[in-house]
Amino acid sequence: MSEMTKRQARAATLLCMALFLAQPIQFGIWLSRISEVQSDLGMSKSTLAFALLGMPVGLLPTLYFAGGIIDRTGVRSALLWAFPAMLLTGVLPGLAASPVGLFVGLMLLGTSFAFAEVGLNVLAAQTEKQYQITIMNRAHGFWSLGIMVGSLVGVQMANLDLPALPALAIAGGALLPVLLAITWRLPKQPPHEEADAGEQPQWRLPAGLVPVIIVVFGATLTEGAMSDWATVYMREAPWGGSAIDGLAVSVYAGMITFGRFIGDSINIRLGPVLLARICLLFAISGVSILALSTAMWVSFVGFGLVGLGVSAIFPLGVSATAQLSSQNQARNVSVMTFGALTGFLIGPPMIGLVAELQGLRFGIGLLIPALAISLLMSGRLVRR
Repeated sequence: MSEMTKRQARAATLLCMALFLAQPIQFGIWLSRISEVQSDLGMSKSTLAFALLGMPVGLLPTLYFAGGIIDRTGVRSALLWAFPAMLLTGVLPGLAASPVGLFVGLMLLGTSFAFAEVGLNVLAAQTEKQYQITIMNRAHGFWSLGIMVGSLVGVQMANLDLPALPALAIAGGALLPVLLAITWRLPKQPPHEEADAGEQPQWRLPAGLVPVIIVVFGATLTEGAMSDWATVYMREAPWGGSAIDGLAVSVYAGMITFGRFIGDSINIRLGPVLLARICLLFAISGVSILALSTAMWVSFVGFGLVGLGVSAIFPLGVSATAQLSSQNQARNVSVMTFGALTGFLIGPPMIGLVAELQGLRFGIGLLIPALAISLLMSGRLVRR
């Protein structure tokens, strides 16, 4: 690699990491305020579970179209309008005056979130392939760092008695110029080339994509459940009911961040299969601790192990998907993201429904079989 190419690779990596860091901060604030909104609206666990379904209802169908649109317009153009829409709809959960209003607000947020998520993952995959570098885990490490920063800011705003709505609005207003300025510096991409008249291009599901989705699904199911129910878990515990309840999200996101920052170097040394298996064993251990914990510090250890365990799985899935085919890259990534985010987004309502009947700890324990299936299928992440 020439010196000029190295400089270009460093610049592209820096822009990619900056976007991954800034994009989820507002969402992290929302995650730290879920239990507050639940209390303000007087929602039971099952009612909150149905309200949280709004995000997958908006996000999952949109993913079907997002990949094809991004393939045609390019990542830069898609992100320039996806980010403003995401930040605007990110305020809506704070505006909710009823469970139905929360459902609708999260549904609209999910619609815009889909384009931002697919665009960022395609950007990282393209950067890896163009410069022959490994950055996917680090990129998602910065995403997790953004969640952690957002959750810490949300906790601090709660300590200052700032309600969820102004907290989300302030974050959106501050992040908009930052995200647009970074995105504007991304290289412009040439228009999508149409096929010749005699050709009949068809997108087909690449061989190996479904097993990758299965591996990632168990981890993202756990990741979503932990993100949305961590503060509720702490509040319901015998030691809960204080301002530090929101720190469970911070510990969890912090360990995800740590795992992703070291994930690329471990991936290079051990390979994706062994890395995935180690991570999934950590996740199973952490979930088991949370299902049985009787002390606050033990629960924090459990959240940390789960965060470390799920940290590398989705980035490994994105990299594996990008290697399956050189065509329709954004659409392939969007399908994998569809499967992954299905787990991320159905995890919270699933846990809520079970918790209403059998208790939150029992609901969390049901994540273990899904993680075990991911562990059994992890051999399909072999580097190609």
